[in-house]
Amino acid sequence: ADEPTTALDVTVQAQVLNVMRRLQDQFGTAIILITHDLGVVAEMADEVVVMYAGSVMERAPRRDIFYRNHHPYTQGLLASLPARSGDRLTPIPGSPPGPGLLPSGCAFHPRCPEPGESCATQEPMLLPAPPASCRKTWGRIAWPATPQSCPASGTSPRWCRAAEAEKCSRAIV
Repeated sequence: ADEPTTALDVTVQAQVLNVMRRLQDQFGTAIILITHDLGVVAEMADEVVVMYAGSVMERAPRRDIFYRNHHPYTQGLLASLPARSGDRLTPIPGSPPGPGLLPSGCAFHPRCPEPGESCATQEPMLLPAPPASCRKTWGRIAWPATPQSCPASGTSPRWCRAAEAEKCSRAIV
C-alpha cells in the first residue's frame, strides 16, 4: 500500500490500518507499506527499510530502526519528529535531490552531517550489522557495543570497511 493514510484524520487512519491488519490476518499475507508517517511504521511494521532518493539506506527490525539506528539519514528522520517535550524540530539540512539530479556517490552525502571522503565519489554498500540489520557505510559507523568481529574480515569489532563486504556472504549489494 502506497501512503494509504496520507491526509486522513486519525480516526479514519485507524480504521484503514485496522482493515489492512484484518485482511492480512484473514489471508495470511504480508503487507508492503510505503509511507512517510513514522507513527504508522511504529504501529504496523515488523521490518523497516529506510530509503533516500531511491536507495536503501538502512534495513532493520522496527525496534532497531527507532532505538538502534545507525545511518545518518535515519537519525535525521527521527530527530525531525516533534517531541512531546515541545522542543524545536531538528530539520535535515539542505534539500533532497531532484529527479535525475542525483549526486555522485552516496545520494545523501550533500546533506550528511559527517560525510566520509568516499561518500562523494562511491556508493557505499549495504552491510550486515548484528543482530539483523543492514546499513550503508564506508566504515565510519560503529557496530553495536556487543564485542564481535566484522562478518567480512573477521577483524576489528568496531569497524567494517565496505571494500571487505565482497568477502561477506551476508552482504546485500
